[in-house]
Amino acid sequence: MVDIQTLAGIARRAIETYWPIIAAPMGFAMPEREPIFLNIETAQYYMARVATPMLIGGSFDGVKMAQPRIISQVLDNLHKAAILRFPVDEVAQRLTMAWGERHSSRPPVYTAAAELAAQFRSYCLEHNLLDFSLIVETFDKVLRHDTNFSKRFLGSYDFLIADNIEEDNPAAHDFIRWLLPHTIGSLLIYDTDGGYRIFLGADPDTAHDLAQICTQRETVTTLNYSQPSMLALGDEFNRSLGPTLTPPDQLSSGDALAAFQYEFHHYYPQMVEWTANKIIALVKEQHIEPHQIAVLAPYLSDSLRFGLSYRLNAAGIATRTHRPSRALHDEPVTRAMLTLTALAQPTWAASSPAMADVADALSQTIVGLDPVRARLLASIIYRPASGELSAFTQINADMQMRITYVAGERFDALRQWLANARSQLGTAPLDHFLRRLFGEILSQPGYGYHTDLDAGRVTGQLVASAQRFRQTLYPDTTPDWTQAAQEYLSLLDQRFLSALHVQSWQDEETNAVFLAPAFTFLMRNRVVDYQFWLDVGSDAWWERLEQPLTHPYVLRRDYPADLPWTDDMESEAQTGLLYKIMMGLTRRCRQQIYLGITALGEEGFEQRGPLLRVFQQILRRHLPDLPANALGDEEVA
Repeated sequence: MVDIQTLAGIARRAIETYWPIIAAPMGFAMPEREPIFLNIETAQYYMARVATPMLIGGSFDGVKMAQPRIISQVLDNLHKAAILRFPVDEVAQRLTMAWGERHSSRPPVYTAAAELAAQFRSYCLEHNLLDFSLIVETFDKVLRHDTNFSKRFLGSYDFLIADNIEEDNPAAHDFIRWLLPHTIGSLLIYDTDGGYRIFLGADPDTAHDLAQICTQRETVTTLNYSQPSMLALGDEFNRSLGPTLTPPDQLSSGDALAAFQYEFHHYYPQMVEWTANKIIALVKEQHIEPHQIAVLAPYLSDSLRFGLSYRLNAAGIATRTHRPSRALHDEPVTRAMLTLTALAQPTWAASSPAMADVADALSQTIVGLDPVRARLLASIIYRPASGELSAFTQINADMQMRITYVAGERFDALRQWLANARSQLGTAPLDHFLRRLFGEILSQPGYGYHTDLDAGRVTGQLVASAQRFRQTLYPDTTPDWTQAAQEYLSLLDQRFLSALHVQSWQDEETNAVFLAPAFTFLMRNRVVDYQFWLDVGSDAWWERLEQPLTHPYVLRRDYPADLPWTDDMESEAQTGLLYKIMMGLTRRCRQQIYLGITALGEEGFEQRGPLLRVFQQILRRHLPDLPANALGDEEVA
């Protein structure tokens, strides 16, 4: 069988196999015990234990960041150090030198971050815990140099196919360079316009260096699924943003203006309404399959997601979203599930749910119960002091009629299920409870998640997350899972980043309109017929996320350790990033791009971002007589 693996997967499997002979050399305190592998959620949980004294002591007061962001960025520095083969303390030195002569509060924070990373590493070695960085370091420092492992592994494979190597990190490229001479044949595939995962440690430069050890190199430039107009639009982006101009004999003969349509609106909700109407027309009138439509924005906010999903679902068009960096607790489905969990198992929760949370959960989960009626029902049947729910049949007839008997009957069935669960599932783990709550009641006809694809996806992630947490922290059977549930629910409340779930990336067969941030769409490597680019005037199309404790460009092998990072370098990096995004999106669209443009953004600020200026330039080159305010902004023109 073909063995499909990542470097982390290969390293983990090898560590499990050779643990008895590598644990001691790596400094693990208990080599006679099994290793415990951490995902991003459990790694954050353990680091929070270590970080608490430093956070309370004010070590990170130099930056205004929430605890989850501090912990996630310190973990990111550990990961960067592992894939770059840097000592952890060198990360702080490089960040300090790159900061230069600017405000002096940042370097002490870099030092504190390095100290926290070192303390976490010591904690992991003491308790046999392996996060991603320690997995990579153990494989790179010990296993690859072990004679037994090398002989067996190098003799196991005759051929190597490495796809999209520009999206991988330097440690993976080192592994390919080590393995390549021992294969009968190999194929390395590199996308010259890729490298979207730079923020996750990808290094297109070290990937491209692998071409030097290949005996044959071939360049493929034909895109069989792209229209000439879409290729011409790519040429226009290259002219405005690209590092080098495309030779005239290689320019597309298509009409770039035919590749996109645009609509200018003054207010943000008007753009959302226009987008929904266009999609409904495509599906209902032109009979376009929903899965051939992608709605993309620099960030997919809750209001944008809800506004589009509500309109499209009302028209009978399914939607699905993917926001892998979003905390599980921020999902409305998660909050509703946890509220119902607290009502059924009050000993697991830190306190009784608030009245508003109960009303929201009832509105989400009971079909026909709108937010106003849900709030009215909650105010009558819920007692926050005790966390108890009374029966719908006990309230007076006038209120029953206002809420409706159908909704009341469904509420009573839900209430009875929660009451039964308290007695029947009192000793079951949290993930078992969540699975049954969704499967036995909330996904049934008459309840809100019966046909909700996103609710099923989020619940699946929540169950898998709780199960992984339990298996990592409490691998032995425990008769009372109260403590495990309490600790996991506390972890969710702190809004740590959620782990990646394979199903959320593999669910490509669902016939639904795809809503996602542009970066997420690019990393899925999908091609669709129609794309909607919303919030085109936003600066977020090219601005990178502010990460005070780390830096994706400074923490690279080829970046000089003593070179300050300047504003000009930041601007150049942003332009290069915007160019990659635009080329990546146009090459993943077969038919048409729709641009949603507003004078005022979602938060009420004027929209004058660089992507809007690029489209102004394209229009002016092709239509010299175009009015200056064609896209709604004379200053931009």
